[in-house]
Amino acid sequence: MKYVTKIALNARRMNTRERVHAHIKERMRLPEWYGNNLDALNDCLGNINKPTWIILRFAPDLERALGDYGKKLNRVLLQAAEQNPNLRVTLRRWL
Repeated sequence: MKYVTKIALNARRMNTRERVHAHIKERMRLPEWYGNNLDALNDCLGNINKPTWIILRFAPDLERALGDYGKKLNRVLLQAAEQNPNLRVTLRRWL
């Protein structure tokens, strides 16, 4: 599949819950009404209707900074990719 949209997220810029959602909202160009939580993110990921590839760089840093919340975020991303055929997610240790 050829991806129309490629979105790079940088886990090093997401060291608080607030920064997580601000960074994701900016990079994914989410609407103003985005709820800034994992449920809202899951809803938005499920609504992607064109081939999109999300690359989370420095993924282990997210879990180190946010603990369980970082693990849940990674899980939301990966599960959304399993459920939405238009979505691909890659978690990288580095760039």
